[in-house]
Amino acid sequence: MTLPTPYGKVAFYPGCALDGLGKAYDVSLKLVAQDLGIPLERIEDYNCCGALEVKNVNTMAGILLPARNLALAREMGADAVVSACPGCHYSLSRTQYYLTKYPKLREKTNMYLEKMGTKNYDLKLMLVHAVEYVYNTVGIEAIKAKVKRPLTGLKVAPYYGCLYVRPKSYTLAGYMKIRDDPERPFFMDEILKALGAEVVPFEAKTMCCGGPHVYSDAEVAIHLEARILKEAKRNGAEILVTDCPLGHVAIETNMEKIAQKYGEDLRMPLAYFSQLVAFAFGHSPEEALLTANITNPMSILKRYL
Repeated sequence: MTLPTPYGKVAFYPGCALDGLGKAYDVSLKLVAQDLGIPLERIEDYNCCGALEVKNVNTMAGILLPARNLALAREMGADAVVSACPGCHYSLSRTQYYLTKYPKLREKTNMYLEKMGTKNYDLKLMLVHAVEYVYNTVGIEAIKAKVKRPLTGLKVAPYYGCLYVRPKSYTLAGYMKIRDDPERPFFMDEILKALGAEVVPFEAKTMCCGGPHVYSDAEVAIHLEARILKEAKRNGAEILVTDCPLGHVAIETNMEKIAQKYGEDLRMPLAYFSQLVAFAFGHSPEEALLTANITNPMSILKRYL
């Protein structure tokens, strides 16, 4: 059975990350959506959203890449686009903001879209992150009802990343009841609590991990990631839970470098929120691709098998 959603017909934008380094996120999110009866119909022939860097090289390309994906979603008859990567959510939301605010930019964008064989984008989409989508579509009580493997006593630090709700003028965070709090997001906290987990205090939940600078300035990225891990450790977290494939991979990849640089063991397993939901719903670690994570969260989660 498919549940009605508060967003109308929804198109799912996976972006490059979920078809690449964030494969575990994609697979587990599909399991969760299937279990909860919420649709995740992909945008066909989607392209990269340009993430964060394209706009710094070519402003028009930074608008046009996300605009084509939005136009394709409208061709599917969608009323909303769900994206799981906060970087994609930011790029799509930023484009929506600029096309709404600047009519001449919208005209120019639509001219290029027509040349590429895509219909004009009419600005009628709501842009939603996957955490908001799951939280609002099924509700916390319905999530609790699906739990077969309660994660009682598991201490988790939910890491939302810096773009999940920012800037709020783009994401519209806090402007409606169905949008998360722009300063202190809590939707993922509530989802994890519904699984039986204990959410520890975590002031670094929206702190930047420096992910986009992993290659251009690795020292900055390692410093920022160490601050996040240190805060999670200080509050007793056993697992850092993510909703951002870039932040997830960046922190996992640099874990050993962080330990070497700071001489302090900040190592900690990471898991996508959707992996923990799928695991709590009774899926095996292999089905949720938990065993594929670099930091192997099964070292902690095996007590729930």
